[in-house]
Amino acid sequence: MARPGEIQSISEEIAPIEAMDGFPRSLQGIAFTLIDREVQFHVLANHSETIQRALEWKTYSKFSSILSSDYIFISHPENVGNISEVMRQVKKGTLSDPHDSATVVLCVEGISNTNIHSPSLKLTMSGPGIASTKTVYIRGLSVKWIEERNIATGEFPLGIDLILTTNEGDIMAVPRTTLLESEEL
Repeated sequence: MARPGEIQSISEEIAPIEAMDGFPRSLQGIAFTLIDREVQFHVLANHSETIQRALEWKTYSKFSSILSSDYIFISHPENVGNISEVMRQVKKGTLSDPHDSATVVLCVEGISNTNIHSPSLKLTMSGPGIASTKTVYIRGLSVKWIEERNIATGEFPLGIDLILTTNEGDIMAVPRTTLLESEEL
């Protein structure tokens, strides 16, 4: 989160993780790192019930509704029907406890510093941790996710943090303090 928009790779770290149908290794690796018995999580994926049970067993965390989850893992954001409804339900914190918000982890098709195959989404980022602006290109993410994220972060310090990852293990953080402008290409 300290380096918004910086693309890193966790491919070596996730390689030993056993594949789980409908839940990429990258999402599993992030889940194993972030969730424990102190937090709640939600999964939007094919075979979500099986994934839920596996994560509960391996992390001692508890599956919960989107409304009360600290982490929401979404394996195919392009298949989510009502993005607005999902994002309205995500915890955004309160003025007295802005840290009581959620992190949404989205598995996308590609993340790159250069324009990748069309169609893609161009994100221009600015704010804390970014010298001036940073541009990244995302494949497999609807502009609606960014529009709804921008609405959710409109009343700072309230908001949500995003983590984008790919099946291959590329990863990028977008904290609530980052300003995003998006353009579909």
